[in-house]
Amino acid sequence: MKGAIIGFGLIATGHLAGYRQCKDLSVTSIVDVSPQRRRIAEESFGLKTYSTFEELVQSQDLDFIDVCTPPNTHALYSAQALDAGYHTLCEKPVFLPDQSGYQKQISKIQSSNKLFYPCHVYKFSPMLNEVRKIVQEGKLGKIVRADFKTLRIGHALGVEGWDPDWRRKLSISKGGILRDHGPHSIYAAMNLTNSVPLAVSCIAGRFRDGFPETEDTAFVRMKCTNDVEVSFTLSWSANHRSTCYSISGTRGSILVEDDELTYASDGKIRKTIIRSDFNDPSHKSWFRDMFIDFEDLIRNPAKRAPLIVEALVTSAAIDAAYDSSSQSGGWIDLNTPTYPVA
Repeated sequence: MKGAIIGFGLIATGHLAGYRQCKDLSVTSIVDVSPQRRRIAEESFGLKTYSTFEELVQSQDLDFIDVCTPPNTHALYSAQALDAGYHTLCEKPVFLPDQSGYQKQISKIQSSNKLFYPCHVYKFSPMLNEVRKIVQEGKLGKIVRADFKTLRIGHALGVEGWDPDWRRKLSISKGGILRDHGPHSIYAAMNLTNSVPLAVSCIAGRFRDGFPETEDTAFVRMKCTNDVEVSFTLSWSANHRSTCYSISGTRGSILVEDDELTYASDGKIRKTIIRSDFNDPSHKSWFRDMFIDFEDLIRNPAKRAPLIVEALVTSAAIDAAYDSSSQSGGWIDLNTPTYPVA
């Protein structure tokens, strides 16, 4: 199958690296408003380039579209791609509420016979693949708690050919670190604990000056199904970069500190190194497995709905966290839009 990427920034180069490891998927073209990014795509990657989606679809015979633009255009390009009859992938945040809530986006997906695929790539990192395997084998017993920490020394910069600081501009990013990194923590928690958030409490704000429109730090707690509690800390104002995950169960626990995995179960402690490149913001080593999953769901339409539900719950939890923060951390029940699973 042949596809195109909309928005050729840093994350798009990670996607492209993943596609080039897939036998049955190829990206031949990109759309980007920046002449500099189009030139780089042509000269460094050998891609055909276009400045608008309309130019692309008039010139190329495609099977799928991969939306890698900033959040404020995710819904627009996803809708255009589905309307044009393409399987569609979309970077996070996948869903953003509009005047209809999420209903317009949901209706668009339901009315299409094409796959809409949320790019929840952290699930495909080598480390979280191993953690999920340990949890699913029951070695930790009943999961009761998860605690995640994502610390960064600043926001990931966009490309020079467009706007390096777009993540801190509310009209483009639609939020700060909570909207940007929060989805990874929420969908990862759902997958690793086999639970769904029911209520959220959050305190978010700024520890650094310079970008007054968006928060750089958030502390989030979630009450989830199966009596699981989840907490996660996100910050763009740390003095070092690290990614940590902790999962606790009735028989043991797991601690992840970047590439180091410590696993304790039934009185035995095991330690290992699993290279996962958490410090590579392009995540180029993770996307191959995600695109293999994308291909599988194209072949199996009956398996698609749970991923849409996961993305909707993730977005609803982010919305609830912002509501909670505006109310000094009060608990907010999730108002998740329904999507038929069967």
